[in-house]
Amino acid sequence: MQSISILHRIMKAGHWVAFACGWLALAVPAQAGQYQLLAGQPNSVLVAARVQNAEQVCNLEISIQGQASVEREVQAPFFEARIDITPQDVESVTVTWRGRFKRVNDVAINACPTQGRTQFAVVEDNAALRAGWRNTFMAMDPAKAQCVRTALQLDRVRYEWFDMADREASPEDRKIQRAMSRCDDFVAQKKAWGEQNAQNFPCTLPGGLKTRCEGFFTATEKGKAVPITTEAVIRRQLDQQPWGTGVRETSAAKAGRQKQERARQAQLLAEEAAKVKAEEEARLREVQLALEAKAAQARERKEKAEAERAKRLKEIERKEEERLAKRSWLLKQLEKLKSDPKADGKAEEGKAKDDKPAADKPKEDKAEQAKPEVKLEAPKPEVPKPEAPKPEAAKPEAAKSEAPKVEPAKPEAAAPKEPPAKEPAAQAPKAK
Repeated sequence: MQSISILHRIMKAGHWVAFACGWLALAVPAQAGQYQLLAGQPNSVLVAARVQNAEQVCNLEISIQGQASVEREVQAPFFEARIDITPQDVESVTVTWRGRFKRVNDVAINACPTQGRTQFAVVEDNAALRAGWRNTFMAMDPAKAQCVRTALQLDRVRYEWFDMADREASPEDRKIQRAMSRCDDFVAQKKAWGEQNAQNFPCTLPGGLKTRCEGFFTATEKGKAVPITTEAVIRRQLDQQPWGTGVRETSAAKAGRQKQERARQAQLLAEEAAKVKAEEEARLREVQLALEAKAAQARERKEKAEAERAKRLKEIERKEEERLAKRSWLLKQLEKLKSDPKADGKAEEGKAKDDKPAADKPKEDKAEQAKPEVKLEAPKPEVPKPEAPKPEAAKPEAAKSEAPKVEPAKPEAAAPKEPPAKEPAAQAPKAK
């Protein structure tokens, strides 16, 4: 049983390769083929009924060899139904169908006026089929191979399990043939990127910036072209709907360019900030220099004023010294009394004693005894202030104003003249 199955697969694979070569040469095959089923595994396959009348929706009863029957509602125009088959250890599985009336929720569904059958081969693997399809795609233009592969995937055609050399007809035949023909038109249509690799090619943006670009497909929605995916444009191509192309900068190139632009902007901002900082520092330096100049001028004015003041004080001191040097002997004595009355009194007594002769002393004493009222009473000394008067306070006017206060102490009283020697004798007779 197993050897027969292997021989059957080899014969099928050889037939498929021979048919594929002929199909590639003719571009459109005379017939396509049928799915192969993997033993012991669920396989999704498609069956289609031929309905000749004007039915739009009808019901089919599908019988599967080795499995329970199922019912499917099919609709125009292709009346296709997808079923799952899990084959056991057999070489093939036969599937038949016929119309069957049914009612769902009081809604009647007519039976499809048709019947039919198909057969699926059961295999252990699909290595031979995959190799055949790989050779088929390699023989195509890369763009067309990608288009056909995408189109079959969009139509849910499991081409890795589809045997192009099988004599059985399949609903997938139409889809495969359509993918082949529509993809030829898709590749032939001119695109915005020309013959370049749509994924990455050099370009120049409208502003003159040279960068790397990629091509993309577009579709018109609400009067505006919007980008669409490759799958979407192939679907539109299969359905014969319009589409377009465009060119845009690649994400990597855009990210790199934006990074460079940000770096350039950051550099410009840094330079501008440095310029502003330098200007601000220069302005602060100017302000500081102006303040220092004002401070220097203020110091100069202060020093000049102090020098003038010192000069005036020296002049006042000089004038005071001259005034003091020119003052009378009496004023000098009064000032001495003010500063030290006892010392000045002793000095005055010593001076008086020294100035008078010894012979005259008794007479002077008698005269003083006879006229006690003419004794000079020294004025009470003023209490000296705790602090010596400042030089500028000793003005000439103040000194002059103090002189009249001591006028009662006349020089004659301070130093009485000696009476004439003959005066007592002359006054004696009058006493008699």
